[in-house]
Amino acid sequence: MDISSVSQLVSGVNSNQQSQAPPPIPGMSPSPTSAGVEAGTTDTYVPGQQPAEPQSFAIDRERVSSLWNQHQERVDSFRRMVETLLGQQAERQGLVDGWNISDIEITPEMRTEADELLSEGGYFSVEETAARMLDFAVALTGGDPARIEVMRDAVQRGFNQAERMFGGELPEISHQTLEAVMNGFDEWAEAGSASAITLLNR
Repeated sequence: MDISSVSQLVSGVNSNQQSQAPPPIPGMSPSPTSAGVEAGTTDTYVPGQQPAEPQSFAIDRERVSSLWNQHQERVDSFRRMVETLLGQQAERQGLVDGWNISDIEITPEMRTEADELLSEGGYFSVEETAARMLDFAVALTGGDPARIEVMRDAVQRGFNQAERMFGGELPEISHQTLEAVMNGFDEWAEAGSASAITLLNR
């Protein structure tokens, strides 16, 4: 055998050893380095490549303004509802007590009906009126206790507005209703859940 034949033989052995991976050892996985090289998944440095720029976030002021306006409209709607309920409650109490702001003649039938509406379990009773206010507040906020103070303020403003409508003073039943609503907010805040409000779980 001449020298060139020997060289070709050695060269063939070396190339076979490089192209064939060694048999795996039972119970062991291929090393990360060899697996990455074989699969072509290793990170490589590319000259001139720049790291990705961090993403910036711009405030959508128009969207924020729209959401705030919607929120304010809902709070104002709630305040007007409180104002209306307390005003109607005061009117019925006025019929029972013999005074009114509409200069209408109070008949015995009107007085009897008003008395029924204001009595326990009646539509304008303390419990029923307060429960409707709290139910609306829960519906507007989704029961989120973080929004209680906003609702509490709306109730107080509604009460104050109703007072102005009636010359600066509402009857005692309206004050009791306000107190019941505020107590409901306290229960809600303390428990962290609107389901804890007694007036809503009778």
